[in-house]
Amino acid sequence: MAEPVQPVGQPEFTEPAPAAPRIRARNYALDLLRIVSIVGVVAIHSFGELAGDDSARNQRDWIPAAVIDIAFIWVVPVFVIISGTLTLAPRAHTTGAGDFYRKRALRLVPALIFWHLIYIFVGNWLILGRELNPAETVADIFNTSVYPHLYFLWLILGLYLAAPPLARYLHSISLRTAGITTAVVLALILLLFIAQAASIEAELGWQYPWNMLTQWFPYLGYFMAGWVLAQVSISKRTAAMLGGAAVVLSIFNIWHWINQDSTPVLNITTPSSYIGLGVTLAALCIFTSVFHLLKDWRPAPRLARFILALSNAAFGVFLSHYLILTWLTFKVLGEDVQPTLATMTFKFTVASVGAFILSYTALRIPWLRRVF
Repeated sequence: MAEPVQPVGQPEFTEPAPAAPRIRARNYALDLLRIVSIVGVVAIHSFGELAGDDSARNQRDWIPAAVIDIAFIWVVPVFVIISGTLTLAPRAHTTGAGDFYRKRALRLVPALIFWHLIYIFVGNWLILGRELNPAETVADIFNTSVYPHLYFLWLILGLYLAAPPLARYLHSISLRTAGITTAVVLALILLLFIAQAASIEAELGWQYPWNMLTQWFPYLGYFMAGWVLAQVSISKRTAAMLGGAAVVLSIFNIWHWINQDSTPVLNITTPSSYIGLGVTLAALCIFTSVFHLLKDWRPAPRLARFILALSNAAFGVFLSHYLILTWLTFKVLGEDVQPTLATMTFKFTVASVGAFILSYTALRIPWLRRVF
């Protein structure tokens, strides 16, 4: 992954000298957001086992599981926002679209192929004992349903393909126009998923066609917002207020999920999904607040190295954690064990720590780091 950086001023010279390259200081806010986000993804996939089960709503552990699950619902949008911050920056496109595509393909395509094969043969065949049917497997790959999290690789691949022309457009217009354009894209996508929610509520049968070709589009607004929000200049006070708004929005999102059986209008106007009004606003507020509050923060060298190590390992954690969760669920605990707060906490802890250790180690092995 590219390093998140924040420009600082150039040094001054007392006499004429050749132009010096601009020094860029790392914005550790992006690293912290990436770390918290990947921990949140593991939490969603651990506690969501119970939180997403409507038949378990009367169980004692359902509410705490739902609170933890929905408290992290903003993390996937923030992952995309971070990607937009880095991928749409002018420095990512200085050598042209061809070089941009080559670098991203070398980083993403090996991981996409490797982890699909791992989850097909290790996850589905060895751990789950499923019979491998070539036609069904190809269909699952196309529909991004091999495993619940692998869709994200197709999502990012699509956004990478769109990045060069999108960056060229954003850099050719004023920041104000870029902000308005981004807001319009976000609003149109929100309206599309309001229409989907209305269709589901009315049992009309229409849903957005999720597949490897379409995964990227619903996240386009987040992607654009990453670059725009990193360019705006806001005060620390405003950033802190946005952080407070994010807390309020997160509380609303949790309340809405818990009470969705009695909120039919909200279920349509702000669906509890990654593309829902409440989640969108929370994600934008969280990113903007943390990015601008911490943009001048310089941690001590030892802490900086620790943060960097965890941040670099985040992609590998995302890729590998579900395999650990599957192994814990079906081989360690047993598929007949009913999920409880204790078992979900156990799986979350083991999967988080195990995936970070695995990813950190893999990044130090030359031939293996290509897929982590």
